[in-house]
Amino acid sequence: LANNMDHIENVQIYKELEPFVTTIKQQHEDILKSAMMRQEFTANVTHELKTPLTSISGYAELIENGMAQGDDVERFATEIHRNAKRLLSLINDTLRLSELDSNDGDLLMEDVNLYDVASNCVNMLTLHAEENDVKFHLKGSNTHVKGSHSMIEELVYNLCDNAIRYNREGGNIWVVVDPEDHSILVSDDGIGISEENQSRIFERFYRVDKSRSRKTGSTGLGLAIVKHIAEQHGAKIELTSAENVGTTIKVIFPDPDK
Repeated sequence: LANNMDHIENVQIYKELEPFVTTIKQQHEDILKSAMMRQEFTANVTHELKTPLTSISGYAELIENGMAQGDDVERFATEIHRNAKRLLSLINDTLRLSELDSNDGDLLMEDVNLYDVASNCVNMLTLHAEENDVKFHLKGSNTHVKGSHSMIEELVYNLCDNAIRYNREGGNIWVVVDPEDHSILVSDDGIGISEENQSRIFERFYRVDKSRSRKTGSTGLGLAIVKHIAEQHGAKIELTSAENVGTTIKVIFPDPDK
């Protein structure tokens, strides 16, 4: 079995052993898939970290060699600061995903009021939204679910932050908490997502518009974190979007009384 694992379908198997072989084959495929995902993730992390580091090194070298004069010094320092912040965000989000991966199924379940969480996130991000000429609109009422308060707050924060980054001047964001289906919805009238990209936006480091993502400081990990947290809470994610119309992401939590 070990010697023929990669082409087991070509090997004659006793009928009584078929369930055992099927299980071993599935485990083998899962191991290979996991190894490939780790390899791809490592390659992506390396690439994403290299980009801001290259910029920081380049601008610092110009200043060190006295090639920056007058206004250039301030401009180069601004770029170093911006890329350093991006680097820190990448590291923090990568570490956060690693923590979520290692804590599967180990949640401290508590009563969480989705409306309070949404209200706090909107308050925290209002200034950021105003800086981008975007307005928040909060609707709904008290809605209680079971889960980790900090993780659900992180989920809502990432959804709202993403809606700001991929909006446009004069844009709007609607945050709606619905007690009927224990859900929270974040909708915007921003740039939207094309149909061919919608199935991939929750992948790690996947970004529809890479140039815009780098400009806004997006790490490409925010929605991956949202997906991970939703899965750990048994929540369902619904996405609807259209280019130049906007995006709506709805997270539906299990009924806490069931």
